[in-house]
Amino acid sequence: MLSNEYLFSNIGIDSLSFFSPRTYVDLRELAKERNVDPNKYTKGLLSKEMRIPEVDEDVVSLGLKAGYNTLQRGDISPKSIDALFFGNETITYSVKSISNIFAEMLEISPNSITQDIYNACAGGTLAILNSIGLIENGIIKKALIISADISSYNIGSPGEPTQGSGAIGLVISKNPRIAKFSKNFGKVSGNVNDFFRPVNDKNARAFGRYSQEAYLKFQLGAYDDLIRSIGDFHADFYTFHAPYSKLPLKCMQQIILKRWIKHINELPKFEKKKIRSSILKKLDHFLHDVTVLPEYLYLKLKERGFSSPTLEKFSYWVNTNVKERVLPQLNVPMHFGNMYNASLWAQVCFLLENHARDNDTIYFGSYGSGATCISGLLKIQEGFKEIIQKGPHINDFINLKERKSVQEYESIKNGKTKPEIILGYIVEHDQNQNRGFTLHFCDEGCLIPNIKGLDSCPKGHSGFHKRFFPLFAKLDSDPIVQTENNNLNYLKEGLVRVASNAIKGASLEYEIRRVENENEENINAKGLLNWSPIYIPIPEKYLTKRYHQIQDVPITPLE
Repeated sequence: MLSNEYLFSNIGIDSLSFFSPRTYVDLRELAKERNVDPNKYTKGLLSKEMRIPEVDEDVVSLGLKAGYNTLQRGDISPKSIDALFFGNETITYSVKSISNIFAEMLEISPNSITQDIYNACAGGTLAILNSIGLIENGIIKKALIISADISSYNIGSPGEPTQGSGAIGLVISKNPRIAKFSKNFGKVSGNVNDFFRPVNDKNARAFGRYSQEAYLKFQLGAYDDLIRSIGDFHADFYTFHAPYSKLPLKCMQQIILKRWIKHINELPKFEKKKIRSSILKKLDHFLHDVTVLPEYLYLKLKERGFSSPTLEKFSYWVNTNVKERVLPQLNVPMHFGNMYNASLWAQVCFLLENHARDNDTIYFGSYGSGATCISGLLKIQEGFKEIIQKGPHINDFINLKERKSVQEYESIKNGKTKPEIILGYIVEHDQNQNRGFTLHFCDEGCLIPNIKGLDSCPKGHSGFHKRFFPLFAKLDSDPIVQTENNNLNYLKEGLVRVASNAIKGASLEYEIRRVENENEENINAKGLLNWSPIYIPIPEKYLTKRYHQIQDVPITPLE
């Protein structure tokens, strides 16, 4: 095959990594509670689970760890990052950039550009385009992009089983070690009311078939625009934003039936060994790894005038490549649900960790409702596995999880569940290797900046404390129950919050959770959020695997 190197720039992904909540709801159980045939979810949506955050887990909780994992995986110094962008539609503040919170917690260079980018599910991809342009023009050298979302729909609505949550981090730079971006991108935009979320409502709205048709039309439009820009191309994998797992399959069906199969009528004789058309090369390479054609392909070809034995030969050839095969990256939306901005790039991450090879090409279609769609290509670099083999891997998150009942999920969603505050003393784990987070806070536990002249609490609280929190720790005391949920002055005393299932001697991993003071008396501070560390038990086998070059635990394949 001729080299396609000329299609690609020298800017791309130098590192990437993933993070998600551990708690999930089984969709078969949800279907029974909603008096719905479970097949409607498992086969109709091609989904098994939806990841749901804990009551005080938010996009800052998720995005921080995704960003940290990305820097750790690539052995990248935070001080070398001179731009941090946050792609998100789960708005934390109406006015205040979350990217600044990440930059402080990750100790990114203060001489950096920070920006939150909101454009439905395409915000993270637009952040990538921004980064490429800034790097090309010498304004920045290296950008960290964090995309994190928690999708939410009304209980009992058609969108409920598609809910999900997760985060992805990417470092974009010149001379990337993992993958290069194409020089050109396909793009299409239009004013379409396919999806929206009202102000002050955490639950989104969509319009069923209309929304699906908008998604498919814009994906095809971006695909066509990329071809107009760079000409016909071959890709080893095709990846799309996934509101639910079945929709990317429909998208690939549309591309094959409306863009690839149309060339069949130009072929005088349909025998695989004699055909040199680019369409067959695409099908052959594509179906070697993934399959997307439905049973009705036979009928579609018949409608175009094909008859036996030509039709039988082609149909048999396609279907032998189709049966019991799936797009491998759909394991991601199947297990995590719709992660909005993290959806597409988490699938790319999964491919890199499990299926991609040196010099493979990945096509991607990034869709943001409202609507815009951006398509492009990634060229996998030789030796990328040296970076990717270091954990954590998405397979770890697929396996390390905690099941919630539908009743527990509804209690969290309705705001009836309150966080349980358990405290303890920790010591650094012997496998931690000095990894972790340094936070600065006042006597009352409010996070404050490490900026000279501004290193005080705006609420007027006294004190300035600097404390290192290890990534991995061990609980060195018996758990202590705290009754005051909003009291964080325990931090200055050397205590930390731990999960309710933690016991003395347990291995723990650092996370961070939102703290809201419902009884805030300072009128100017009402609505001001805070985040505080929490340590979650982690099995030793996962602790050993995380951030080390060890094979993943096998997962159940997509059914």
